[in-house]
Amino acid sequence: MNGKLQKRILRQSTAGAVRTLVYLAALLLLFAAGGARVRASESDLVYPDRVIRNGISIGGVDLSGLSETEAYQKYAAWVEEIRQTPVTLQGKEPDQTVALTADAFGLSWDNPAVIDEAGSYGRGSNIIRRYKEQKELERNGADLKSGLRLDRTKIADVLANQCAALNREAENASLKHENGVFTVVGGTEGYVVDKEASAAAIYDALTGGWDGTALVIPLPITVDKPQGDAETLSRIKDVLGSYTTKYPNSGKNRCDNIANASAKLNGRTLYPGEQLSVLDAITPFTEENGYYLAGSYLGSQVVESFGGGICQVSTTLYNAVIRAELRVDERYNHSLIVSYVEPSMDAAIAESSGMDLKFTNTSEYPVYIESYTEGKSITFKVWGVETRDAGRSVSFESETLETIVPEGVKIYTDSTRPIGYISTSAAHTGYRARLWKTVKQDGKELSHEVFNSSYYNAAPVSYTVGTAGSVSEELSAAIAANDIETVKTLIAGGSPSTPAPDAVTAAAQQAAQEAYAAALASGADEATAMAQAQAAAAATVASQTPQ
Repeated sequence: MNGKLQKRILRQSTAGAVRTLVYLAALLLLFAAGGARVRASESDLVYPDRVIRNGISIGGVDLSGLSETEAYQKYAAWVEEIRQTPVTLQGKEPDQTVALTADAFGLSWDNPAVIDEAGSYGRGSNIIRRYKEQKELERNGADLKSGLRLDRTKIADVLANQCAALNREAENASLKHENGVFTVVGGTEGYVVDKEASAAAIYDALTGGWDGTALVIPLPITVDKPQGDAETLSRIKDVLGSYTTKYPNSGKNRCDNIANASAKLNGRTLYPGEQLSVLDAITPFTEENGYYLAGSYLGSQVVESFGGGICQVSTTLYNAVIRAELRVDERYNHSLIVSYVEPSMDAAIAESSGMDLKFTNTSEYPVYIESYTEGKSITFKVWGVETRDAGRSVSFESETLETIVPEGVKIYTDSTRPIGYISTSAAHTGYRARLWKTVKQDGKELSHEVFNSSYYNAAPVSYTVGTAGSVSEELSAAIAANDIETVKTLIAGGSPSTPAPDAVTAAAQQAAQEAYAAALASGADEATAMAQAQAAAAATVASQTPQ
């Protein structure tokens, strides 16, 4: 090798090394201030005036004959433009699409390094490589990778929120029981967007040579198989647990509430490991959902509420479930004793407090919940496949540990009813009780264990006194002192110009009920609904009472 050639190679190698060092120094500037990243721009180009050879493009954008500065500006403008390009995510069915733009995925580009690569293409210090690059340009040109980026957090948000509608939940096979015959209702296959695979598909489609035109990206879908089949469900022929309670003295509204809740629970098929929340199944307790105003417990009071009586439904189901020996996950006793089952055999639910009855199918096979009302009784049956030993029997016995006798009287006020209104509620004896579970095999006792414990408040005879209108100091004092005789005396001695209490009561109660129902129907909570009911009653009383 002659001396001139050696010097030439040395100069080229040195120039290449200098360019590399300058570029590395520029990169280091991007990580100043403790490693914080500074957005790159055209000012970070190492050779801003160097002209790019013909035939060179980046991501399909031709940069032939442009300076590196011009090339950077052209490509950056193109990226800004394609951020608004339509990108459609395609679900399983033809009509299942999510229409977005590339910007929704955080498309960005700030890569001066690829511009420098384009400028140095065919000009490198390595003679052999330079020769190959020049020949490649002559034959095919060169399309360099742009370094487009997406925001993976934004991709995940799109998949989690906007693509949720592309999923279809599998419908498990279920049963119908009509005229004593079970019929299997076939399940429906579902599908779910595979979020991890879909995120990769979106990233690859938008950064792997995309030309910026409108794009449809098929999302990977996972099949969601339904549970159950005709063979398995056809084996359900055994009553695992059954129970009936009666309500002979209930009024029409309470009877209708029980029938409505019973119908909402009837026909449910629970697969092994599946939990049922009674509260979720039968709420909301609104007129639109088929419920009426009827008496229910609120602490130590009996009050009118939508869905009054539904606790008899949950109690009856509870007793069928424990006899089927399914697992009870959540159960509450009432605040006051109920008459339709023995102490500690009840199961209260309340939408306002979240009290619920929850149980899980712990058997090996699906179970079917049957519920029906006849006359003034309700029955639940838990159907399944009997796997317990033949000769096994289960029984439950209530034990009262303590009886608490109520004392005195209690006066409650009701501002939805006018002065002159008085109603009486009987006393409730309090109890502390527990429920025993006994298991026998062929008549021989295997176990005798406490199954649950309950405490019921004692409540004295109570009186509800209407206070809508002008309440005197004497009446207020008598109410506060629970002095019912004085209350009655003061009310009996009212002004003769006051309209008959019955007439005012009827009008005020009607106004209160209408306001209460309207408030609940509009989505208000019970406290707000009650406040509106009280205001309506007070206004009615004021309009019918002489000043």
